Amino acid sequence: MRLLYIYLDFTLDGHNPEGYHGHEKCELNFSPDNVYTLKSENSKYTLKCVERQESDKIEQGFWGDNRIYNVSALVGENGTGKTTLLQAIIGVLRAANNGGKPNVPFDFACLIQDDQNELYFFSSWKNIDVCVSGFICKEILCPNNFSIIKSILQKTKIIYFSNAISAADMEQTVRNRDEKFLDLNERYIYDCSLFSLILESQNVSNGPKRNDSLENLFRTYFTFQSYQEARYLFDRNQRILLLHMKSEGYPVPLPRKLKIAIRNSQEHIQEVIHTLNGTYNFSDWLQQYDHFCEDSKQNYFAVTELSINCVANFIAAAECNHCTDIHKIVFGDEFISADSYIQAMSSILLDDVSSELQCYYERCEQYIRFLWNNENLIRKYWVFNGTDYYITLGENLDSILEELMIRFIDLNRAVSVRDYFVFYQWGLSSGENVLLNMFTKFRYLLQGNSYDKEDPNPITKETIHTKVPVKRNEFIANYDKDIIYCDSVILFLDEADLSLHPEWQRMFIATLMNFLPKIYRNPYYDEASIGCKNIQIVLTTHSPLMLGDFPAASVIYLKKNENGLVEVESNNELQPFGQNLYTLLKDGFYLRNGTIGALAQNKIISVLETVRNIREKLTTLDEKASFDEWKSVLEEHKRKTIKYLPKGIVRNKLEEEITTLALTLQKRDPSNKALQKQKLKEDIARLQKQLNELDQEETAQ
Repeated sequence: MRLLYIYLDFTLDGHNPEGYHGHEKCELNFSPDNVYTLKSENSKYTLKCVERQESDKIEQGFWGDNRIYNVSALVGENGTGKTTLLQAIIGVLRAANNGGKPNVPFDFACLIQDDQNELYFFSSWKNIDVCVSGFICKEILCPNNFSIIKSILQKTKIIYFSNAISAADMEQTVRNRDEKFLDLNERYIYDCSLFSLILESQNVSNGPKRNDSLENLFRTYFTFQSYQEARYLFDRNQRILLLHMKSEGYPVPLPRKLKIAIRNSQEHIQEVIHTLNGTYNFSDWLQQYDHFCEDSKQNYFAVTELSINCVANFIAAAECNHCTDIHKIVFGDEFISADSYIQAMSSILLDDVSSELQCYYERCEQYIRFLWNNENLIRKYWVFNGTDYYITLGENLDSILEELMIRFIDLNRAVSVRDYFVFYQWGLSSGENVLLNMFTKFRYLLQGNSYDKEDPNPITKETIHTKVPVKRNEFIANYDKDIIYCDSVILFLDEADLSLHPEWQRMFIATLMNFLPKIYRNPYYDEASIGCKNIQIVLTTHSPLMLGDFPAASVIYLKKNENGLVEVESNNELQPFGQNLYTLLKDGFYLRNGTIGALAQNKIISVLETVRNIREKLTTLDEKASFDEWKSVLEEHKRKTIKYLPKGIVRNKLEEEITTLALTLQKRDPSNKALQKQKLKEDIARLQKQLNELDQEETAQ
């Protein structure tokens, strides 16, 4: 599916409802070939189509891959409602999928194109006639017949990604939750706003007992995110993709080291062991564990901590499953044996338990056996600094380390349902973290047979997988009653440039154009009968470095008029593609007051105003004139402003103005009699010299 055009009417009974940032009516064009306009007359609407001039058309393949239909940028000053429009567009597509206008407090009209290039027009109006002019449209749908539109939308994955958190994101997430669209990769809206991700991490991770604390809420979010990033970075296919992009000069998030923080196992298990009070002397076991750590000089510390955390998670799961034999748990005295921890868990499975708990027990058993089967490798690669573990990474990972981490991350995730007791940190910059977070979320949209088989057996050179892409059956799908394979992706990016270095902002569009077609392939895999055939992007930005990659036809300018209402402006005079930074700042982002920082600008203006005021006062010199004060002010400007300016026209001009004025003050200062006498003497000497020269000339004649 392709989104060609959308018309939004935020007026209700002639008034602009709250929450739409000055928008009343607007129409947005996303087609690279045509411009659509909706005209009304006597309750009859006509959608007209005008073909773009040849010089304005965006040719197929302009963005690199032929499947990238178009990339549109919403730009404008703060307060022009760019985020509002993104949310409104998503609301329209949600309403169309739901059969009309429910939960959308505004009217709309929309034109889309299916994979057969057929056009479909639909709107929220019930009693208004709409016709088309200048093009052929297969269907004009009223709100009572959205089944065709729904069938097209269901083959499209809509992604919303935001680096910021806002009330609008919260409202959208609540709507998604109420409409049962909160499952990130199962519904047609893949909501990657920060607010949604925080709630989703709770939804898929911890049990109800850990929902009562804001600290736990954020702890779960960041830990779950770190797990997703770890799974992404140790994905063989994705690592090969990133290395290839890096070799081509694209900025990619490839960390140089990994820090692994493990939750204190004693605190964790004591937190969940409260149900055993009075039935087992747990404190003795903890003392034995302390002695073991001291005697072994922490040689097995990582593996024992991970094992005990796993047991703690299992106890919590048994409690939530109302296991009647939980009080019968028996902790073994052997700390360097997988069987000791496994027996502790099995000791509470004496009676019939739920299939869910039995399945979880098997995952925990598999995880603990993996740890102890490979504890020598964990000790080799995980360097302990007294509190956390560090792993040195490089572009070419040691094959055994790679295999170890791939298996560990997946097995650890399988037992972390109740508590994420492992936290991964990469030591990346904020910009690298933005890209890593984005790439990770785009990767998690794919479903199917995605990762290596979990294997608890020992890792050796003979058992590791080869360093080639792993054969996988990945795809993008929506779910209604049955699975619906998607052939299109529409990506909405809000404030995509936040936290990115200017050079990475400059590279952002090129990086995205290189990355998306490689991760959303056509076909999805070799045996697939379907793939991602269309990719469309709509983003907001304040970055002129990003805007410089957009042809004029792909930019939508938002500007407030004199009444404070936002209008969509056609800035035909500005050609942003390849344009210089100054012009983009001035004309593309409406910088009416210059293109330098406001503080610097104010200081420069202050210098010029001081010079002008002193000169005006010198023309009407009176007894109140303060030459010393004026000189002090000029010196202060030199110290606090001019010395910080770069060498060039502005600095030279200010220095010239101050120097000239300072000399004038010296000459005119009535209190400076010595200077005046010296000046008179110099004048007398100069005049006497001229007189002598004239006398000599007369004598010579």
